[in-house]
Amino acid sequence: MTLIQRMSKLAGCSTAALMVFAGAASAEMTDEARAFLTEGGIDAAIIEQASTAATTDLDVPQEWIDKAAEEGAIDFSTNDTPDHVAAWLPVFQARYPNIDIVATETSGAARAIQPLLGYKAGSLVRHILVSFEGSLPDFIEADALAELDDLPAWDGVPEERRAANGTYAGMQNTTWCLAYNKDEVSADELPATWWDLMAEDGPLSGGRVGAANRAQLWTLNLWTHPDYGPKRMTNELLPAFFDNLKPQLRKEGISGISNLMLVGEFDVALPAPNDETEELMETGAPVGWHCPEPVPQYFNLIGMFRDSPTHYSSKVFINWILSQEGQMVRYVAGGDGPVHKDLQIDGAAALGAEFAGKDIALRTIEGLTVGLPELYKVWNPLWSNSGGPGK
Repeated sequence: MTLIQRMSKLAGCSTAALMVFAGAASAEMTDEARAFLTEGGIDAAIIEQASTAATTDLDVPQEWIDKAAEEGAIDFSTNDTPDHVAAWLPVFQARYPNIDIVATETSGAARAIQPLLGYKAGSLVRHILVSFEGSLPDFIEADALAELDDLPAWDGVPEERRAANGTYAGMQNTTWCLAYNKDEVSADELPATWWDLMAEDGPLSGGRVGAANRAQLWTLNLWTHPDYGPKRMTNELLPAFFDNLKPQLRKEGISGISNLMLVGEFDVALPAPNDETEELMETGAPVGWHCPEPVPQYFNLIGMFRDSPTHYSSKVFINWILSQEGQMVRYVAGGDGPVHKDLQIDGAAALGAEFAGKDIALRTIEGLTVGLPELYKVWNPLWSNSGGPGK
């Protein structure tokens, strides 16, 4: 049973939407949070760090808490599963018992596009949004997002992972590297850098790597990295990926290529996320995970609509999510990688030992909106001309 499964079982909930009456405003870690993190296997030093940080992260004005108690339930659009929500919400509940939350699992258009259309039509169907990166330009154009830069936990979000005007912030990281079959790949075959992986006659060339058609998850990060960049990616690394590495170009998605790696279709799955790979490893499967430098990573966003009837409740809730306490609770509950600048350490993220201290190639908002269309102009023909299947 994985860490996520253990915590979800403890929570014991399977509904798609939950009503919770959630915390008291104590500016220190609650006993419930401490017990939850301890039972989840978090190192005592990290728990103490988060507890100390709570005195500033969670120093929410009493006025906000008083006004929040007078508001209705927050309608929270999330990509968390019901079990995931059920694991972390009781911990939030221990701190803010007078804030009501309806957390509804959504995906695709229901997560971002439909709430934005409702907002523009004057009908607010969601109050808080997550993972709306693909629609961010539309939210900016509509001036739909409220400012969050007065949150006590705001400064814990790295500047490159939050809006300069304070209207959105990163809430969790995902790191994308190589998953490999430990029975087939030796440690000395693992590349130190992406250049090493693509080297002519490299040890993993000739079909040993199975690649999904997901350029936006790792090559975009290199496209915008100063040591790689569009010119070198176009003229050197991407041609070497197809011509030197010669991976198997697969139609399967992320979970699919990792499963095929396990059954022997190939030895290495690219790309592979840290959280899902850790779950595979916890089953006892002979899986390893390795990060060439620079390490591809991206962050998912959180924001709230302007003119929300739960303005203060939403601010208190988002502040908790961005705090070290909230970040670590969500990591234990569902494997979400903390975005907080002081939690980029081993033991605070799934498989963090593989990338803590390494050079990070961050997928930025500008990379998504400006760089990705340019990358696709190079990637898509190379993929197609090399025999890659369509999505």
